[in-house]
Amino acid sequence: MIDLVALQALGAVQAHGSVVAAADALGFTPSAVSQQLKKLERQTGTPVLERYGRGVLLTDHGRRLATRGADLLASMEALESDLDAAGARVEGRVRLAAFSTAVRGLVAPMLARVRADGVDLDVSVVEQDPVESLALVAAGQVEAALVHTWGDTVLPIADHLQTRVIGSDVADVLVPVGHPLASRGQVTPQDLVHEVFACAPAGSVCHQWMSRMFVHTGGSPRIAFWAAEFSSHIALVEHGAAVSLMPRLGRQLLPPGVAVLAVADPVPTRTVSIAWRRSMSSSPNIAYLRDLLVEIAPGLGLDPPA
Repeated sequence: MIDLVALQALGAVQAHGSVVAAADALGFTPSAVSQQLKKLERQTGTPVLERYGRGVLLTDHGRRLATRGADLLASMEALESDLDAAGARVEGRVRLAAFSTAVRGLVAPMLARVRADGVDLDVSVVEQDPVESLALVAAGQVEAALVHTWGDTVLPIADHLQTRVIGSDVADVLVPVGHPLASRGQVTPQDLVHEVFACAPAGSVCHQWMSRMFVHTGGSPRIAFWAAEFSSHIALVEHGAAVSLMPRLGRQLLPPGVAVLAVADPVPTRTVSIAWRRSMSSSPNIAYLRDLLVEIAPGLGLDPPA
């Protein structure tokens, strides 16, 4: 009988392109992954990998096995979730991916509630941007992910994933207190078109949306500082080097040298959602975390789902 762990190893090699990358994704050693692949070749009587330059490629047989194996692994996961649902017990382990402000603003308070509820659930967290988080869920490396999308930007949601909206988060513009706009209280993109911005890395969801925000101004944001950490943005604003568009969720306490301005036309709003694999839809663990996040989100500054 074909070993399921070996099928998982083969699928990881297909998804990540090498034995080393597959091992890193699965938390195995490369030697362990290689042993699983050799086991699969013995069980099926056919090679599943072939050398290509310095790397490896799946053989035709390997690709068929990986494709059919993914279906089988998903069915097994669905069966396990159904059995867990029959017992209606929240227990075990959930691996969660989340973007940085969600880790601070949502996940940390959620973990406190999990402890307060006395639930025997071990939640581990990895910080990743939304696109990478969805890829981790799709590949089976985490069970769920908290992601965000701004306005009409689109996230790549695989067909075998499901999502539920947790709430909406608004962003403001941070400026130095001595800035000419600081006393305005509210600004529009037209007011900001000549400002120098600090921004999340190019290609990130935040960067994509900020660029779209300026479409109707006839210009584009002047970005001089690229930084993944919002704490770096705040320092740049405090010292008069830049302004920054920053969401409220997970925002740290601002220093006295930073003023907060609401933005209108349009109001920059992002939707925060949780994603999981369809094969885990009946999992009590997923249902518990999903419902808990929806419950606590309004008290953490998110507007309820429409």
